[in-house]
Amino acid sequence: MVTNSIDQMIKDIESQLTDVKKEEKIYKIVMVDDIKSISSSMKRELSFVARKIDNVKLVMVDIQDPEIAFEYLQKSKPDLLISDVKMPYLMGDKLIEAVKKLYPELPVIVVTGFATKENILSVYKSDKNSIILSKPWEPERLVAAVNQMLGTNFQWND
Repeated sequence: MVTNSIDQMIKDIESQLTDVKKEEKIYKIVMVDDIKSISSSMKRELSFVARKIDNVKLVMVDIQDPEIAFEYLQKSKPDLLISDVKMPYLMGDKLIEAVKKLYPELPVIVVTGFATKENILSVYKSDKNSIILSKPWEPERLVAAVNQMLGTNFQWND
């Protein structure tokens, strides 16, 4: 059943790619947070800034279960992973560690409501190049982190 839902997610993303113009640059972003409203907010903010730039398209998928996210990531490599740290079943640092074995160069942004020294060190142990944002984040900081990781030039304007 999980495999079917992962295959469906991949099909949904591929369907978003059918109307891509030849000159468009596509960035695939996977967001993993056990709270849907968190990933939905990030999606909204990133969609807002991406609409302002011609020839750039963000294809985003948000997944609430980190185990399903890992299965998905085994089948579909994104350009960026945005993950929470504290989640049920599989902690974000363990997810990042597992994903980095598959894709060592994959950029990672960690968004956490628990930016303790222990959590920060565990994230950096999994990926020393990741960026950590505290919840609640400022949209400008999220956009700046995405720009840094993807080399994009999105601008947040209120």
